[in-house]
Amino acid sequence: MSASAEPLSVPRCTVCGVEVGSDTKRCPNCNLALPAARGSQVLGRTGLWVLGGVLLAVYAVVLLIVAAAR
Repeated sequence: MSASAEPLSVPRCTVCGVEVGSDTKRCPNCNLALPAARGSQVLGRTGLWVLGGVLLAVYAVVLLIVAAAR
């Protein structure tokens, strides 16, 4: 086993970059709510794909309604 272990990543504020605790709800420097510091990835890659899929589905439903009305 290697003697140099990879350090754990420290949560940081997404705006100012200050280190915050994993249980902190707001950044002590800029007072931003920190869902990302607690591990939530609302606007991560998966969240953006889901949002895009929902928008595409809504567009398709509206397109079908308009096509049926003609």
